[in-house]
Amino acid sequence: MNRSTVHVFTRQARAFGSGVSRSNSKPKGQAASAAARRRGVASVLAMMFLVLFGSLAAAMAVVAQGNMRTADSAVKLNRAMSAAETGMIFAQRRLAQEAARFVIEKGTIDQAFAQKLWEGNYDQGTDGAVEIIQPAGYMTGPGILDALYDVHQTETHFVNPSDEPQVDSFGTLFIPAIKLDDVDQDGVPAYFVLRYELLDMVPYVRVRSEGVDGDVHRVLEMDFKVDKKIEFAILSPSRIMIGKNVMIEGPLGSRYGLAAGELDGANGDPLVLRSDFYFLDDALDANLNLLYEKVVAYDLDGDSRLRIYHPFEAQGVDASLPDYDDDEYVDDCDLFLAHYDSNNDKGVVFDSFLAGSASEYGSGPDDDLQLMRLIDLSNPDRDGDGDVGSSSDTIILGYNDGVIDARDEYAKVRGRLGFSVARDAWETPHGASFQTVVQGPVRSEIDVAPTTFEVSSEEMREITTEMFSTSQSWFENQAASTLDEGVGGTITEPSEVTPDAFDNTWEMVPYGAAGAYDHYNRRIYTNFTFSNLRIPMGTNALFENCKFVGVTYVETEEECSDHDWNYAGALEEDPPGSGIYKLKFQGIIDFATIPSTGEQVPDTRTKSNSLRFHDCTFLGSLSGDKPAGYTHWRNKIQMTGDTRFYLDQGDPDLLAQPDVDELQSLLNTLTTDEKEEMAKSSILMPGWSVDVGNFFNELGPKIKLKGTIIAGIFDIRGTAEVHGTLLMTHKPVAGEGPLYYGGLADAFNTTVGYFGPNDGDGEGTDPASASFQGFGEINIRYNPNGKLPDGIPWPIRIVADPSTYVE
Repeated sequence: MNRSTVHVFTRQARAFGSGVSRSNSKPKGQAASAAARRRGVASVLAMMFLVLFGSLAAAMAVVAQGNMRTADSAVKLNRAMSAAETGMIFAQRRLAQEAARFVIEKGTIDQAFAQKLWEGNYDQGTDGAVEIIQPAGYMTGPGILDALYDVHQTETHFVNPSDEPQVDSFGTLFIPAIKLDDVDQDGVPAYFVLRYELLDMVPYVRVRSEGVDGDVHRVLEMDFKVDKKIEFAILSPSRIMIGKNVMIEGPLGSRYGLAAGELDGANGDPLVLRSDFYFLDDALDANLNLLYEKVVAYDLDGDSRLRIYHPFEAQGVDASLPDYDDDEYVDDCDLFLAHYDSNNDKGVVFDSFLAGSASEYGSGPDDDLQLMRLIDLSNPDRDGDGDVGSSSDTIILGYNDGVIDARDEYAKVRGRLGFSVARDAWETPHGASFQTVVQGPVRSEIDVAPTTFEVSSEEMREITTEMFSTSQSWFENQAASTLDEGVGGTITEPSEVTPDAFDNTWEMVPYGAAGAYDHYNRRIYTNFTFSNLRIPMGTNALFENCKFVGVTYVETEEECSDHDWNYAGALEEDPPGSGIYKLKFQGIIDFATIPSTGEQVPDTRTKSNSLRFHDCTFLGSLSGDKPAGYTHWRNKIQMTGDTRFYLDQGDPDLLAQPDVDELQSLLNTLTTDEKEEMAKSSILMPGWSVDVGNFFNELGPKIKLKGTIIAGIFDIRGTAEVHGTLLMTHKPVAGEGPLYYGGLADAFNTTVGYFGPNDGDGEGTDPASASFQGFGEINIRYNPNGKLPDGIPWPIRIVADPSTYVE
């Protein structure tokens, strides 16, 4: 190899880092130097990798630390939010609990009265009585603020046990930190802090709940309305009877059965509830009988339905009891649909004009179109937007579409059933399940039991006539005109005591009932128009085709507690059909006594008022004096024929009347304030016997009542709608009042719909009789936005307004 070749090879080896040994071509010193240089490069590379891995480790540590901090913050954020939410729920519970202690007579709570209740400086002379139900173990009051302060003072979970609630000069209540648990992993508990503040201008309490976990804070606020509501469609101390073709939209409560012996009679049931689908077809009746046998055997929750996927209730379901509307329940409406739907389209048409394109459905029964309309028009706000009967309700959800199908979500009672008695106490004397007389599906709220027994007296308070010490004051003050001031009309004077048999001034009481307990010879007022009328005691008249504008106030002797008040002066026709009337108890009961004066009254009808209104129109409210005793022979109101009640000039039913222009003109004479007050109660007659409607059903104008309807005992028949609450005040007691000479408490009942004497309704016509003309159409719909008249002692409530919730 020549020199040039060697040099080329060496350069290549250096250039390419070949593995050729240089020991033969370089001196020993030069080789060592090269090796040292190679060791330096390795160190640099090692340090580079060390820096790289160190950086990665540091980055990973930073990320891990960040994740830990993020996770810790998220945990604390969630815990703080949970603490704030817990505080809000806790405050809501405290508000509801303490508000229920305040029983007030005033009907509505505005901001001014809410301020008085909050601070406890109300004047019972001007604001009505305020009763405070005291808690166990300590005394509280006089205001809601005091009650909240006192109950929070009893807390045992303050973060600092020595802390106490504080109230500032504006009446705002501050509650110290309340811990959720003892300690967390850092030794510091999560907690919430509450603040209660009554707002200006509106009767609302604003609650501020601050949740804290470590250094993380979350704050929630929501407003709670101070209000007074009686959350029942019907509440009665006497037994309640709900017949066919009646639907109740709201809770129903019965306090009957608490007194000894009340449940022992043949008809001593606190509630009778009749299915709407009987009397349509014999085959359907047979299927309904089978259904209710299964309901008695298998229905666990008392809603008169069978759940097809429930492990026990489903045992009562077979092919003869189909879930026809596919709502996962079997009830009597399923059997109705299955019976009448001839083409299996899951619905029946009763109005082909309304049904339109849905007319391919099977046809419903022609002999009870009132029932079909009642179901189709039930639950008018089906989309829950507050606009009753809106286009979306009609088109999408089946309201007023002429078809009965699953979209109507039929219910006999759309609310819960509440009973003061225990179930065993009712069923033992009855000899069978209560569901043998309580029929028809009950649809309660999703978290509310359909049927509840032994409801407390605080939740379902007893209403008595004595409570209404001031409720009629406004109505009484409005009524100043006399019968002589009526416009137009004619008067028919009552005949002699012994008239001929065809004299129309004599009539039985109750009018149209199968049996009469008294007879009246009435003066008849025909075609009059009265405004703010006061009817003096002893009038006992018949009003035919009259109009009553504003308040109609009926006077009576309030001291009518003598057990003979019903009977003194009572008459009977003797012999029957002769037109000759004689004293019924001559020589047995000759008078009744007024307690305060000792006056002996031989004929108590002169000190009372039994009135009948036939084909009359009320453009306002009916009210009257408060009798101390329930005397249904003497203090009785009957409304027969085409009785009408209107207060809203835009009422669709009013607009359909032939005399709409006259009615609207008369309504224009009332002020807005007067209408608002009268809207609280169409009928305010505590202690009176009131009958509305006919024993013989007529397809006439609907009787429409609004607000809190109050009577001793109230009966509704025919075609009617109540948008509010029915409150009964008479509790029948053996040996007292009308039961002084015997009889059973179950003879006194609030009846809605048609029942006969065999059902315990002595004033009713037997639906099985040949003269019976139909079941009518009655809807009672609780109004959650209604305002109460003054004078009803009932607890206030403080309820959340979800629309005010903010974070």
